[in-house]
Amino acid sequence: MWVLLSGGMAMTFIIMLFLPNTGMGDGMIATYSSMLWCGFFGAALWRYRGANGWTGFAFGSVVGFVLQVVSQII
Repeated sequence: MWVLLSGGMAMTFIIMLFLPNTGMGDGMIATYSSMLWCGFFGAALWRYRGANGWTGFAFGSVVGFVLQVVSQII
């Protein structure tokens, strides 16, 4: 259940990063929210697979940060 919920929230923030005039494209709040929710999704996914949740959180946070940087370039 947590994998679906955190994945839904991560997708919401990722989509908002790429949509114009949503207020999520720039600033530190956008960076933190994308890193946080992608990190939660990574942790839940890793725990679902039986691996270490902290490793999943780290990978998810990196993916969230990269997506935020890419959204600024596009």
